[in-house]
Amino acid sequence: MQTVPHKNISPATSSTNLPTFELELHDTATDGRGVGRLANGKVVFVEGALGGEVITASLLQESSSMADARITSVIKKSDMRQKPPCRHAHQCGGCQLQHVTPAGQLSLKKQWLIQTLRRIGQWPAEHIQAAGRLLRYEQASAARYRQRVRWHFDGQNLGFFARRTHQVNSADGCLIVAPQLDRARSELQARLTSPEFQKLFSDAQLVDLQIEATLLKNEVVTLWLKDTRCNAGGAAEAKLREAMHGFVKNWNGVQIDDKGFIRVAHPDLESFVISPQGFLQPHRSAMELYRSEITRQLKQLIKLPALEQLHNKKNWAAWDLYCGAGAFSDLPAKVGGNSRHVTTWCVEGVSAAINALKWNHPSLAHQATVEDVREFIAARVKASELPDLLLCDPPRDGIGAPTVRALAQALTKKKSPSVVVWIACDMASFARDTKPFLDASFHMQSIALFDCFAHTVHAEIISIFWYSGADQP
Repeated sequence: MQTVPHKNISPATSSTNLPTFELELHDTATDGRGVGRLANGKVVFVEGALGGEVITASLLQESSSMADARITSVIKKSDMRQKPPCRHAHQCGGCQLQHVTPAGQLSLKKQWLIQTLRRIGQWPAEHIQAAGRLLRYEQASAARYRQRVRWHFDGQNLGFFARRTHQVNSADGCLIVAPQLDRARSELQARLTSPEFQKLFSDAQLVDLQIEATLLKNEVVTLWLKDTRCNAGGAAEAKLREAMHGFVKNWNGVQIDDKGFIRVAHPDLESFVISPQGFLQPHRSAMELYRSEITRQLKQLIKLPALEQLHNKKNWAAWDLYCGAGAFSDLPAKVGGNSRHVTTWCVEGVSAAINALKWNHPSLAHQATVEDVREFIAARVKASELPDLLLCDPPRDGIGAPTVRALAQALTKKKSPSVVVWIACDMASFARDTKPFLDASFHMQSIALFDCFAHTVHAEIISIFWYSGADQP
């Protein structure tokens, strides 16, 4: 498509003062922006646009290799486009896909996963084709699903950052936040804008107050003071922090027990605790969906003829890496059943999480360890103390290909079979971290995409790999 001559333009420049041009978009990037090309061949990204659309746009900025543009009108609309259901969609930075239909969001995430396996993971073509055949997907509820949220407060507004800025926009009536959290936000906003707090914020020259809110099993909302940034520093900032900690403590009341735990919903356990700052699946249905997927796939897997030796084995060794408070730590024993003795090592670098795990799963307390996961793997590989069943749920940036490569190679030297369950909330780290298993001749049993982050570009991936053992054909 033809474009007008262009120069570097500040993103802050109003699009009403900029010349517009027609642009055809050939793809949708993994951050939700439409992708096209300028007349000079440079790739251009357009917020709020979709692959397949023809739009008019104004150029915002241009570097030596790419450009950013702003959509001004849609000439040819994608079938995926919808009217954003949330009134904050055009300002809030929390959701990138409000303008995409639910079916379109799922379609994009499936497309992005396959693209990521090829571009970032460098998976061989046969494995990408297998992933395409095996891929199953599930879309959880898209409205009022978040049971934990982090708000920003700038002295006046309590909500989320605007897109690509640190300007706070109100989150009143947020489409994806549970109603209890939304009501708590309104109450918290009123309290924080009271004269008492306003003077503290003014004296400390507040820049940003970050507060995490968690919906408990009893439907009560607790708060956690995540961070405070002020320009004044010194006594004024210390006084503000002290006042905020006192406020949060009074707000939470008895919801934090004498061990420092809060009780959150769990699909199978009557009581499940985490620390107030501990990890919690954002979607209220996520833990049930993921546990069901892992359990069902593993029970089918161990019946394969190639894994007969594992099926007949009476003592299993299992690892749950980045175990947190034990959301999945009981699953190896659950899959093993009454006929097997399963020893599960639970490894996490955060002591508060391990303390919660010991309370949630007393039978696993002796195998729960506070340790760097990479160091744990290295030590066990060196000692040839390897698992039959491995669960790994690493942080967003993954565990790292070198560590996984050493682990995969060690597992292939075992005489008996090995099964690996990989859980990832980032497609890129999933693609990088799992390729070493494929390189080591592991078989991919299943791969599932869970859209538990509706209206955002995120998804959760659960995939299971197995190796029949060095003594097997």
